[in-house]
Amino acid sequence: MTRKILEVNNIWFKYDNIDTIKNVSFSINEGEYVCIIGHNGSGKSTLSKILIGLLRPYKGNIKINDKLINKSNSNYFLENIGIVFQNPDSQFVGQTVEDDIAFGLENKQLSREQIKKIINEISSKMKISDLLDQEPHNLSGGQKQKAVIAGVLAMNPNIIIFDESTSMLDAKSRMELNEIMLDLNKNQNKTIISITHDMDEILNASKIIIMKEGQIYKIDEPKNIFDNINDILDLNLDLPFHLKLSLELKKYNNKIKPTFNKSNLVEQICKAIK
Repeated sequence: MTRKILEVNNIWFKYDNIDTIKNVSFSINEGEYVCIIGHNGSGKSTLSKILIGLLRPYKGNIKINDKLINKSNSNYFLENIGIVFQNPDSQFVGQTVEDDIAFGLENKQLSREQIKKIINEISSKMKISDLLDQEPHNLSGGQKQKAVIAGVLAMNPNIIIFDESTSMLDAKSRMELNEIMLDLNKNQNKTIISITHDMDEILNASKIIIMKEGQIYKIDEPKNIFDNINDILDLNLDLPFHLKLSLELKKYNNKIKPTFNKSNLVEQICKAIK
């Protein structure tokens, strides 16, 4: 039985007396992988700040596990939601990677033995055991994000929000982070919310939320989002790479059909050139 883990109910937010989030409502079930997308100015960034607790709506509410979140129980929010920001440097608090992972655990007043055990388990899972004695500023962008995720996982939240977390990474590190996010969802039963501009990443999601002018424009599965490609382009959104490539190739050979799948595209190309 599916269970709602997060509910956003009719929230409104304004900057300088102008509503930038307007009556936004949606729910996310436990174990879902949800991507939130939208062009610049769509309200996506503001919504992300509300979801991670940096901004408070002036109307509406947010519930986690049916519990209304307010100032008096903000700790419940922090216990259930972990956050990975766009710039990992803004999250480091320890002198070494190990210190940084330990920080939140120490605040929970765990014993040193418990903390060490959790750090070893998480760093092994994230494949950063060899980085534990490193200073965060000496790491690559991809390594920094892995270290930040390790710190989040150590606290064992049910929901992890990735706020444009791949935008500062090179292609290889971006691919690795997308694989980590997918693994957290599929194999570690974490509910993932990714605010992203990476249209290849959204193909991993179970649900897509599209923002437009501060409102929900559409909520649907990835396979249905691209039924009307012109609709997506009119929103100033990009297309997934292999879909875009297949559409370009179709202009030169009608045998090529639009596809998201790399293997399928290669197979079509091989047949088309025979």
